[in-house]
Amino acid sequence: MEYFIHDETSLSLAKMAFPGMSDEEVNNVLRSIKTTDEFQRIIMTRFVQLITTTTTKRVDTQGFDLIKKDKAYLFTGNHRDITLDAFILQMCLFNNGFDTCNIAFGRNLILSEAIDILSKCNKMFKVERSQNVRELTQNSQHLSDYIRYLIRENKSVWIAQRNGRTKDGNDKTDHGLITMFSMSGDRKNLVPNLAELNITPIATSYEYEPCAMMKARESYIKERDGVYVKQPMEDMDSIVSGIKKKKGIMNIAICPTITYDDLKQYEGADKHEIVPAVADLIDKRIYENYRLYPNNYIAHDWLSGTSTFKSHYTQEEKDTFKAYCDKIFSKLYEELGSEAEPRFTEILLGIYAIPVENKLSTTK
Repeated sequence: MEYFIHDETSLSLAKMAFPGMSDEEVNNVLRSIKTTDEFQRIIMTRFVQLITTTTTKRVDTQGFDLIKKDKAYLFTGNHRDITLDAFILQMCLFNNGFDTCNIAFGRNLILSEAIDILSKCNKMFKVERSQNVRELTQNSQHLSDYIRYLIRENKSVWIAQRNGRTKDGNDKTDHGLITMFSMSGDRKNLVPNLAELNITPIATSYEYEPCAMMKARESYIKERDGVYVKQPMEDMDSIVSGIKKKKGIMNIAICPTITYDDLKQYEGADKHEIVPAVADLIDKRIYENYRLYPNNYIAHDWLSGTSTFKSHYTQEEKDTFKAYCDKIFSKLYEELGSEAEPRFTEILLGIYAIPVENKLSTTK
């Protein structure tokens, strides 16, 4: 807390949570905080509430009746925004009377000393990444051990279903994540091993996708050039943009926990069968619990050249979404050239349209 008091940027952010207070009063509030729970209750929930009040129409929630206050869960969520997916879940847990959870986040996001300290005050723990196979295995083992330790200590965890945000709207669980989960505990009996973790998918849906333009731009350049090289502080730009951009309605749905009964049919099966089965089950539950908005249906019809879902939106909603897309197109074509138009249009619309296809896939 003393660091935040003496760091000008951190103090200015803290003051945003307490409009009307003097510097001395805010300093006294910060000095009164002694635990991570107090920090989240006094600072973070107010700060996140400020973000949602100013950048969303509202935040809707479902599924909190599916979890118990005396039990820990491994929340495994689709990942749309660098920070907000987890932070807004924290606020919703707090508002519904639950303990907040621990948050896994990539070391690449520690862009300053202030962020490092903020993460420690906010129950966040680093996911180490490495291109070295030996280091990657060691880091995965350490991460798996720590997650299981937290669950056994009755402390919930949030982790993204894959490294990095979904750039194209197609939320898919990385099989390597499930393998990492299974590296701790009883490795010879993977079904009870994974069931012990209380894996609970989280479906997060935004009416207006955070950083849609940045995501589409990155996807297009990577496809065109075969590689995308991030600029210095680009992650910070994404964090700030995700926080500040208007998001419309946001929906957080807690999906049914994956239990032993869900997995018992795989008892005795090979790991190479169990891991994809668990990943597919996470995906299915996320897709089933998507909130689809008019924008999703408009994008699907626009992309497919049909009017299949016209009953799900009005002409006014269609005009509004088109104006939103045209604004993005004009900015990107200026940078990328007019030759980018056909493919870039597909990528941007796909961010909104693919969730429709994914949700439909659960009813087939």
